[in-house]
Amino acid sequence: MFCCKCGAQLSEGSAFCPKCGASLTPAAEKMAADISQKSRLATTLLAWFLGYFGAHRFYTGKTGTAVIMLLMGILAGVCWFGGVFSSLGVVGDTPFSGVIAGMIAFMIVGGLLYSAVWVWSIIDFIIAVTGNFKDSQGKVIKRW
Repeated sequence: MFCCKCGAQLSEGSAFCPKCGASLTPAAEKMAADISQKSRLATTLLAWFLGYFGAHRFYTGKTGTAVIMLLMGILAGVCWFGGVFSSLGVVGDTPFSGVIAGMIAFMIVGGLLYSAVWVWSIIDFIIAVTGNFKDSQGKVIKRW
């Protein structure tokens, strides 16, 4: 069982949290049962360092959105780097102006996808730091 205020682990039958002193009334015990076993520190670090790949969402059991985040990140990299590398083969004013426009379009699409995944991971990071991120069962991840 965990404290509903600070997320500290409690021994069974405790009336007060030894860390923050919060009272463990029956309502508080119900709230404590709604706290996830997942680590907030792990969720936060994964969101910060590997959020682009959805690692924090895989960790918390949200595999559906994690796969979407991962695929968006991979597609962003393929589009952007594909446009960059293919533009290296086209030099100067050539009859391939349509190809150049296509490469620029791929780079723009890749940049937009990357921006979307980046913003998504930063928002998840902020939610995790504040202790409001939920796991796949809807339990809040509060325990550091």
